[in-house]
Amino acid sequence: MLLCSKHTEQASALFVKPIQPTRLGLKRRQRSGDSIMALSKITNAGVATSGLPTGSVLQVIQGSTTTPSDTTSTSFQDSNITASITPTSASSKILVIADFGSGATNSQGGCIVNLVRGSTQLFYRGVAYSDGGSSTGSSTLCHLDSPATTSSVTYKVQFLTQNTNSTVAVNSGFGGYMNPTAHMTLMEIAG
Repeated sequence: MLLCSKHTEQASALFVKPIQPTRLGLKRRQRSGDSIMALSKITNAGVATSGLPTGSVLQVIQGSTTTPSDTTSTSFQDSNITASITPTSASSKILVIADFGSGATNSQGGCIVNLVRGSTQLFYRGVAYSDGGSSTGSSTLCHLDSPATTSSVTYKVQFLTQNTNSTVAVNSGFGGYMNPTAHMTLMEIAG
């Protein structure tokens, strides 16, 4: 297929024009590992997810919040950055992407964030450190998870401070721009 664009002074359009492989001097042959979708998988409602090849995105869920969270606790605390998804197959993987502001204030403390599925820790990382002043920035977490279930699963960001004298925050604003929007995006990937 060839993507073509057509521009006029009134409008522009994008259309798809099929090209025959033989017109380009190519011969069509199937290679080992090629995925072919049976036409029987196409219904009036669209394509059945069972007919899509491995690696296809089956569904996308996004949660968002503008509520900041802060703590002086050295134990992980739940933030408001969370989303839930119900996988269509136990062999599916879930790509988790969380983006949010983070910060640490006061004396020598760092903000550590933890990504969890339910109560299962997936991974943690340091996202902000203060050596006496304050530190703010943007954080993104990405993780490809294999929950092995067709039941609803909830993902969330937790956080803690390394030093009780330092307040740490997630979904924090700075420079007069308070209450930014944090997102958690969940993508079900066919396994």
